[in-house]
Amino acid sequence: MEDRELIRRVQNGQTEYLNEIAGRYYDDIYYFCCYQTGSREDAYDLTQETFFRFIRYVEHYRYRNLKGYLLTIAMNLCREYMRTSAQTRLRETHLDSIDQNTSLPDKGPADPASHEEASENAILLADALQKLPETQREAVLLHHFYGYKNREISHMTGASYDAVKSRIRQGLDKLGRMLDPNDFCLRDK
Repeated sequence: MEDRELIRRVQNGQTEYLNEIAGRYYDDIYYFCCYQTGSREDAYDLTQETFFRFIRYVEHYRYRNLKGYLLTIAMNLCREYMRTSAQTRLRETHLDSIDQNTSLPDKGPADPASHEEASENAILLADALQKLPETQREAVLLHHFYGYKNREISHMTGASYDAVKSRIRQGLDKLGRMLDPNDFCLRDK
């Protein structure tokens, strides 16, 4: 069933379809929050709060892209989290909180050695992402991890198209400088 039909049914009082929406988008929201906060526990809480807020305001939902709408809610919650959380707390917990199963939104390689390298890469990338300014990190995550186009990110964040384009470019440039190709475990396959 398409998102539009699920929303229509939920708005008509068939709340059992909220579980299907949550099942469909939970992992994407969780991974986004995990990369934003660096903490699995906080990402779990923020993901839950994202769906609570969506449920609270589902009657007012008029957006065309449900996943983008949920990511916008999550992004705003993560911004609030980052403003209210101490930076030291983020630094202490973020590397310890990302385990081998939280590498990237897609499935990891089947080979154990490749899986270990992918996990190491994910930790290095997560650490580097945490060092980016919040706006650049959001833009890079939404564009490269979730496949949103610059105009969609502009709409989600309220930033101009040119600002989004600049944030992505600057974020990638900074990531390139932070991630030494010799330390970053990449294999040609």
